[in-house]
Amino acid sequence: MNSRVAQVLVIADDLTGANATGARFARSGHRVVTVAPEHVTRAAEDYDVVVANLDSRHMPAEQAVDLVTDVVEAVWPVGLVVKRIDTTLRGNIGAEVEAAWRALRDRCPPRTRPRVLLVPAFPSSGRTTAGGVQLLDGVPLDRTELALDPLSPATTGDVAEVFARQSGLAVRHVPVRQITRDLLAAELASGDEPVVLCDALTEPYLTELAQAAAQAHREHGIVWLAADPGPAGALLAEALRLRGRGHVAGPLLAVVGSASDLTRRQLDAVARTGPACFVDVDAEALEDRGFERRDELVRVLTDSLTSHVFPDVVILRLGVSAAGIAALPVGRRRVLPQVLAGLVVRAVENAQREAGPAGGPSGLFVTGGNVTSAVLDELGVHAFEVGGEVLPLAVHGVIVGGPLDGAPLVTKGGMVGDNAAVLECFGRLRRAVQARLRTVRSEVSEHFLFAVRDQHR
Repeated sequence: MNSRVAQVLVIADDLTGANATGARFARSGHRVVTVAPEHVTRAAEDYDVVVANLDSRHMPAEQAVDLVTDVVEAVWPVGLVVKRIDTTLRGNIGAEVEAAWRALRDRCPPRTRPRVLLVPAFPSSGRTTAGGVQLLDGVPLDRTELALDPLSPATTGDVAEVFARQSGLAVRHVPVRQITRDLLAAELASGDEPVVLCDALTEPYLTELAQAAAQAHREHGIVWLAADPGPAGALLAEALRLRGRGHVAGPLLAVVGSASDLTRRQLDAVARTGPACFVDVDAEALEDRGFERRDELVRVLTDSLTSHVFPDVVILRLGVSAAGIAALPVGRRRVLPQVLAGLVVRAVENAQREAGPAGGPSGLFVTGGNVTSAVLDELGVHAFEVGGEVLPLAVHGVIVGGPLDGAPLVTKGGMVGDNAAVLECFGRLRRAVQARLRTVRSEVSEHFLFAVRDQHR
């Protein structure tokens, strides 16, 4: 009987990258472990995601190929194999990806098509792919300081060229296009090339790619090998519904009722730092009869709150400028806080209905006095247990009562702080969420320990 529980195998060529990729899966609720190749079989019996660190970046290609093949054989079967690659294309990329593809091909069921989803982009760290060229902060790799790397100097940013130096597998390039998910899935499935190289400029587009790839798997029998630095593989696992069994914190929820220039700059700083989903409340939703638009916003907000991989923070904000708000009739301006609060409450209720009491946001950020009062009132909060200041006029604490009872909360005045103020508030919230999560895990472990003891009495 096969006792393996692992759903995902990640093959990495260095320890730092291995752990970074593992962290993406851990955030989505998977139990993850990083091990040396000789320990993967045992790890597959206890963990959802096994990250094998081959430490092969500077190995001879032939030796790296043997390690990749052995690791796949030791852990198979799993729902997804991810070959972790470096964002700057260092190491035995072509040789290791081809070895993983061949190992996958040899083990796939009949009438399936093993293919490589090659997505080198990591947009939140400044690594993007455009026209098949890998860019660092918008500059091709060979025109950056990486060209002077003493061990692996970048001589080109052309991903297919770097890949072809070690592999004879044909590569098909898929640029970013504004097409439907059905068409993108069909494009990913078309052609006979074993490798599909995808451009990507933003984190949301990685999500679109992952969902289209999952659709191609279901409709066209594609069995994917994900070759990426971390984000795309984790998103593909989510899209393939490979769920973990660990405890996971949902995204942060920010409710922003200010449309000032300062707030815009603060949110721009958030957008540049990592995965964030912005849900804009436009003028139509503020109309007296904007019920259909509000229903649509609630659906978007709910979907974002129940996605465990992307985003890290969901931001409900006004999609109307300060001048646009000032031009609204007085009556509509007065009910604006209640409109935002109503969207929040409905989305939180939906998220908890779908994912249980622990579903929905793990922490709450609200800016603006009127909006804060409306949101807390609508959520049925009994009290705010004050913890201290994040910065002057930005306070952190804990929600008491209502569906988010016990969740950390940060409130901030609308015209408070510099451009990094919201980032500081989010950082404080994340630390509070992690502390709360550690407590939950400790309680679960203690409960399990006592249950085991009771069985042996």
